[in-house]
Amino acid sequence: MKKLLIAGACLAALSACSLDMQRVRTEPVTPTSQEVFWAKNRLAEQTSNPGFAQFPEFTAYALSNGDRLYCGTMTRGSNSGARTEPIPFYLRARGDSVMALNWVSTSSDFSSSKCREAASGKLRINKISDE
Repeated sequence: MKKLLIAGACLAALSACSLDMQRVRTEPVTPTSQEVFWAKNRLAEQTSNPGFAQFPEFTAYALSNGDRLYCGTMTRGSNSGARTEPIPFYLRARGDSVMALNWVSTSSDFSSSKCREAASGKLRINKISDE
């Protein structure tokens, strides 16, 4: 009985944590220079030395819900000239608002998989309520 209650509590907790997902279509686009500047700055400002961030790869997608998705890799630098290995990033924006951002090396697999998904022409995203 105790195990059944624990299992029920765990199931309820997992259900509460699950987010509504929606599937959107994706299409590669050529971003404007202002759009690239905005997206790269949002990513660079996450680092300790924003002026040293570089973007060896950068791709933009238009999503069927009106959002934009930016994928690629970012390297971080230091005053000494040292550079990190390229880290995959995933940034989804709605206008000037960041809806989702992932750039840390510990979750680079997530960024890579979401960007591969976008390149395939469809993507599952968290459904965010406007309320």
